[in-house]
Amino acid sequence: MNCGTGNATVSLLLTATPPAPGSQLSIQAFTATITGITLTPATGAAVAVPLNATTYIAEFNRVTSDSTVLAAAVSVPSGTYTQMTVTFSAPRVTFCTQANAGTPGCVAGSLTSISGSAGSATITTNLSFAANQQTGLALNANLGSALTATGQTITAVNLGAASTFTVNTLPPASTLTDLAAGQLSHVDDVLGVVTSVAGSTLTVQTTTRGSITATANSSTQFSSDCSVQTFSGCVQLNTVAIIDTILKSDGTFALTFYQPLAATTFDIIEGVVTDVPNSVTQQFTVAVTDRVFATTGSLLNGQISLGDQIRVTLGLSPAPFVIIAKGLTITAGNSFAGATSVSSVHPGQTVAFPVTAFTAQSGATLGTASTTTLALRFTRVTATIGSSTSPVFSATALPNFFGLATVQQFQTTTGRLSLDGVANLNSVSAGNTFSASALYLGPSVAPEFSAQSVRAH
Repeated sequence: MNCGTGNATVSLLLTATPPAPGSQLSIQAFTATITGITLTPATGAAVAVPLNATTYIAEFNRVTSDSTVLAAAVSVPSGTYTQMTVTFSAPRVTFCTQANAGTPGCVAGSLTSISGSAGSATITTNLSFAANQQTGLALNANLGSALTATGQTITAVNLGAASTFTVNTLPPASTLTDLAAGQLSHVDDVLGVVTSVAGSTLTVQTTTRGSITATANSSTQFSSDCSVQTFSGCVQLNTVAIIDTILKSDGTFALTFYQPLAATTFDIIEGVVTDVPNSVTQQFTVAVTDRVFATTGSLLNGQISLGDQIRVTLGLSPAPFVIIAKGLTITAGNSFAGATSVSSVHPGQTVAFPVTAFTAQSGATLGTASTTTLALRFTRVTATIGSSTSPVFSATALPNFFGLATVQQFQTTTGRLSLDGVANLNSVSAGNTFSASALYLGPSVAPEFSAQSVRAH
């Protein structure tokens, strides 16, 4: 009596489709705060979807190649839903121009940000959830639809523009994923602070997208940076770490890889390098793509936003640079590992660094930061497939500010590759657009990139 129709368990991810490589846009960061998501049923009141963070800051460049979690294991009344509404605020794009193909770095004075208005987008859907069903949805943002550009210059951003958002059901068809039954999506490269450890389960708290709780199993891999490559020997409470996970149909996460980053928590900025570094002053500029706040005495908390432009100074007698390899195959002879000068840093590389001093960006005046060392991190890059061979594939038409006008090679690593939109690399046709999360090792070696994730668009 009065049992109702029951609820389904639904998880919601965020993905994005990049502008076509032929647009030659050089987007360093594209951010917005997702303030709410609701599902409207065929009859009855709309259902609010509780997000994974009170303030959910989306970085759309990141989700061209990866997926981030908007909501996990949400209980939704069974039935048919005809609309999804996404509300957002503070859309912002940081970009630059580079008219000369093959010239690295942004044209001097061209790095800038443009902001849009808060608003909402309503998507027409035909979603049906059954009682006790476990399923997922992917909210996709078409970035080309949201942007207005004249040549390489972006003149407006409007996330409420028609056809910007669409929604698809998960899991994808078996021909469009490398995942097994009962798995919805890869959720990789989650950077944050380990806030809970219990048994074989940990929680990592990010500063932009809430937290993820994941459980290790017999397939979980641990970084060689760990003194003992086991859960108890590697995972430590109140440390900075990076995790790769798989979101399962029931809304829980399986831990696939664990990478410790720092034994204590301190302020960290991660950003993509936008100019050719000055080896005399030991300075370069980044557009911020992620951050970690120190648990006490943070210099960054409340002072820095994704997309900010920061002028970085490497201090005297810096510690040797490191590559956060996460088990990937790294091309020997690269100039980054072990370097101590910014002359080994290249536009398009993404670096993370501890912050020893910081001044926030103010209007068009760049922020400043000082550091003692650099770590190479994943760059999100969109390009055109040349040959889709494995384990090394080729690509062309990278964003102009990389300064890479010729064919580039991407190395993949068996057991450490996440695929989306395709079941295997050989299925990607030459000339198709793809996005990758990859370590950019620099133009002096080949393969130039070591990719962890590849999404075919």
